[in-house]
Amino acid sequence: MQLLIDQLLSKRYLLALLTILFGAALTWGMTKSSINAGFQSILSEDDPYKVEVDQARLDFPPSTGVLFAFQTDTDVFNFATLNAMEALTQRYTEIEAAISVGSLMNRRLNADDEKALDRDYLIPELEELTEADLREIKAVAIADEDLIKSILSPEGDMALANVKFKAAQDTQEVRLSIARSVVALRDSLRAEFPDVQIYILGGVLFELDSYNAQIKDAKFLQPLVLVTCILLLWFCLRSLTFALCLFVIAFATIAMTVGSWGWMEIPFNQISSLGPIVVLVIAIADGIHIVSVYAQGLYSGLEKKESMKQSLEVNIQPVTLATITTAMGFLSLNYCSSPGIYGFGNIIALGVIWAYLLTFTLLPALVLLLPASRSAKPLGVKGFIEKVSVLVAEKGTQLFWGSVIFITATFALLPLNNVDFNRYSFVDKDSDFHHVITALSEKIGNDQSLIYSINSGEYYGITEVEFLKQIDTFSIWLEEQPEASFVTSYTDYLRSRNQDDHEDDKAFDRLPLDKLQVIDYLVGYQLVQEIEPSLEPIFNADYSSIRLMVGTSNLSNLQLITFSDRIDAWIAENVPDKYRVMHGDNNILFARLDRSITLELMQGFSLSFLLITLTMLIGLKSVRYGLLSTMPNLFPATIVFGFWGLFVGELSPYVLMLFSISIGLVVDDSVHILSKYITGRRDGKTPEDAVAYSLDKAGSAITITTLSLALGTFILVFSNTFHFQNVALLLTPIIVVAWLLDLLFLPPLLVKFDNWIENRGKTTNAAPA
Repeated sequence: MQLLIDQLLSKRYLLALLTILFGAALTWGMTKSSINAGFQSILSEDDPYKVEVDQARLDFPPSTGVLFAFQTDTDVFNFATLNAMEALTQRYTEIEAAISVGSLMNRRLNADDEKALDRDYLIPELEELTEADLREIKAVAIADEDLIKSILSPEGDMALANVKFKAAQDTQEVRLSIARSVVALRDSLRAEFPDVQIYILGGVLFELDSYNAQIKDAKFLQPLVLVTCILLLWFCLRSLTFALCLFVIAFATIAMTVGSWGWMEIPFNQISSLGPIVVLVIAIADGIHIVSVYAQGLYSGLEKKESMKQSLEVNIQPVTLATITTAMGFLSLNYCSSPGIYGFGNIIALGVIWAYLLTFTLLPALVLLLPASRSAKPLGVKGFIEKVSVLVAEKGTQLFWGSVIFITATFALLPLNNVDFNRYSFVDKDSDFHHVITALSEKIGNDQSLIYSINSGEYYGITEVEFLKQIDTFSIWLEEQPEASFVTSYTDYLRSRNQDDHEDDKAFDRLPLDKLQVIDYLVGYQLVQEIEPSLEPIFNADYSSIRLMVGTSNLSNLQLITFSDRIDAWIAENVPDKYRVMHGDNNILFARLDRSITLELMQGFSLSFLLITLTMLIGLKSVRYGLLSTMPNLFPATIVFGFWGLFVGELSPYVLMLFSISIGLVVDDSVHILSKYITGRRDGKTPEDAVAYSLDKAGSAITITTLSLALGTFILVFSNTFHFQNVALLLTPIIVVAWLLDLLFLPPLLVKFDNWIENRGKTTNAAPA
């Protein structure tokens, strides 16, 4: 180890030059970096339902479109709102690649109403209508069950318009451009009709919001974290030049990390885009340990090179251990099958490696180039650590047992947490997305749905009466389930057509028994679909499969999975094996994230915990201290999640992700305390003296790093992304609690344990027993 330190110092300028050249080559990869703002990156790749959903989406290509929601405090059947809808009908082509619009304005009447009113459409020309006509139209619309199931609330206070588009290319650039044209049209309609509430919702709009949030965070949040950390370091180290050196290291680490990601052509997604900020604070933390001991050496009168040598001797082992254990913690996320989550872990693990490289090959050269002036001790921090050392010496027993009681109490709160979440809960509550989703749930009853693709097993199989009877039985059973708001399927259309062809005789509200008649109705639907491109496909290209949708509302993920499992059980018991029933929509995949990712994250956490413990055993060269190190590393997460269970209780996969990585992030402080303590013991110091030595040598550095990490993560509450805000709310207290345990719980634990193992009595400078 001494030889390595000598080489790092004697060849520091050569190493710095090679590092700069290597870093520049990696940094060039930033030009190749990209952002994927879609939600597909969050879904689990290993969910067996995903294969079914992908196949169903091939059979029934999902329509690409956006919803315009028109809402009033009374009802939408007034001239202002209807004129706004009419304006959308006339101007929908302002949306790029738009091909159709479906709303109340071009809604065809059903057969009964068409005969009674002697017209084809629900709403005639607006110029010819009176208030009495509007009341009649409202009564007809609200009485139409199909309309209430799709685009109109039962009270008539909200109506939807569906604009479909068909882009020539399905690229992110094209999707974002379409989304911007939708926003422009919405803003124009709002300006033209200020008394009408107009909102928009759609996949491309969600992608645009996510993309803009990531861009804003990259432009403003990361610089804010960086500047805040520099000011903090300037205050703590009392040296702007040292703070700027750490800024250079942090900036270079981010550049190399993002560049590496770009060379690998891996796009940043909603979660992995957080990686560079985490890498930034980790890079600063590594450098603080080197610079703080170096500054203390200068203050004590050592020459620059000798002071740097002492700093490297004290820190190279703990920083190496901290780098390995931190990387392990984040690499454990590879147990998760969600690309967003394991991508987040991989980019930070990569950044941790580059931070370690730069800390030992570039930072010493930069610091030694500075003028050889004596640096003041970190004011405030050093005095604080001296008070902590006195407190530990005088009140060690009280601190130990108080910590044990506190840890036990919060551990008992953990069962209050439940793994269930609403995937829309991260959406800004002031956004159109949140408003429309809430309204769909409360007013129309279709905020999410379960879609099934049912394959008959043969060409034109959907015309076989036996198959249709099976589908009809399935649909009727689904309609009886309390979770189902409505059910739409091909058989509903056949029954409706059969009744219409028999003069609306209720006795014919059943499936036609003649195959030729079924084919005739099938052709009829295709003809209508050509006229009304907004209609969803209900059978595939070779007429072998049909699409069935079950609308649901206000169901949690757990409730949706329970409903889905009950449907699967009914299918297994009642549907013949020759008919293949597949799940056909992402809603079920999102709901199942709880179940699959929770298990994967816990498996990854268990493995990383084991590997980190083994690394500590080997790195510290002590079974005793390696095992003791697990306590201050594990308990911060259990304490914070105990309080989370008490005050929040809802655990999403992204919150569990923070639990999984927490041990890798907080292990840094305990490594430095333990390594200095072990050094003191090996030099012949008593446990009490070794604790005082470790706090003196490592206390200031871990306090500064904790302040940097905590402040850096806390700033994320100002993020435009919900995931980042959760990081701030959970990771910041975990970091602070870990620091408190390392200062107030670990030292008394070491003293008590060593005195017990060595059968030592109370010494003159020991903490009270």
